[in-house]
Amino acid sequence: MRTATHSLYAPVQATPRVAPLWATVFVAFACLYLFTAQRGVSWQDSGMFQWRILAGDYKGELGLALSHPLYIGMGRAAGALNIGDFAWRLNALSGIGMALAIANLAGAVCALTNRRWVAAVVAVTVGLAHTAWWLGTIAEVYTWTAAGLAAEMWLMISLIRRPARGKLAALALISGLGWSIHNFALLPLPVYIVLAVWMIWGRRQLRPSALALAAGAYIIGASPYLVMIAQEAAELGFIAAVKSALFGRYAQQVLAVAPTGGMLKVNMALSAMNFVNMLIPLAVFGWWRLRRQGKAMAAAIAAVTAIELVFFVRYPVPDQFTFILPSLMMIGLGAGLGLSELANRVPARVLAPLCLLLALLQPGVYAMAPGL
Repeated sequence: MRTATHSLYAPVQATPRVAPLWATVFVAFACLYLFTAQRGVSWQDSGMFQWRILAGDYKGELGLALSHPLYIGMGRAAGALNIGDFAWRLNALSGIGMALAIANLAGAVCALTNRRWVAAVVAVTVGLAHTAWWLGTIAEVYTWTAAGLAAEMWLMISLIRRPARGKLAALALISGLGWSIHNFALLPLPVYIVLAVWMIWGRRQLRPSALALAAGAYIIGASPYLVMIAQEAAELGFIAAVKSALFGRYAQQVLAVAPTGGMLKVNMALSAMNFVNMLIPLAVFGWWRLRRQGKAMAAAIAAVTAIELVFFVRYPVPDQFTFILPSLMMIGLGAGLGLSELANRVPARVLAPLCLLLALLQPGVYAMAPGL
């Protein structure tokens, strides 16, 4: 049992209370992103999202893969609020999604490490990272994808530690909702399926009925998108509908095996802006020590991390750096484990201030970068 004698930096054996940390992180970053959100109409993809939300266009003209029906629906709800300018409300919606992603990441790190201070340090570092902050200020779908992935990691960690069919169903529901927002949600889905099958028939930790419950939850979550796919199939045929749902008009880019194009160096430079901190060295150390969490946990986290990173690195689009956000969530999770493991060797009262200092210096680097 946890007692009052534990210091702020002391590891605890029982699961620490996460709700106060989650709420604090969410409110803090929601305020930051909403205060810095773009005030008016955006351009390119963000402007297109604003127009589609205003027009109530749930399908778009680029294929089902770029329809994002649940995001458009949330945008319609946000646009109906009587707070600020219409365009700002849609930009602020991304800020709420990004704040939710950072809070969920803090919860996942806390569940993995049992150290709230580690979760707080990771939250501040990732929350102030360049791509996370920027996408949290414009109308974009990726912040809500990141929120879903972080929640899925939190649930997956809890499911592996204490198997329960309700957790598997919740994981499936969020994954399904994620697919209704963006196809990014499909990337870790095979890992969840393998994990569920292994827990049911390999370890017999869950009954087969848990898989049926999870499948039902997934269908409910994905229903906005599944309905659109069914309508497309009725009009164009099953094969055409599946192709549109998975790739839209960008099958060549989605299936590419290596990065190409003249924007590669620019995208890598912009992506590197997320790592003027301790994330990479801590994540590498965390991945190296991942097996200490048990084979199932190590395999699941490693698989999701690898899938996200590989997809990002070889995705040849002009705005490639924006697709780093799910990878950034997984790097943050690895960094949390690395920081927790390092705290067994270096006093936390040294590590925490150092990591926070580097995290807080990030905006200064962004300000200087254009002149470099």
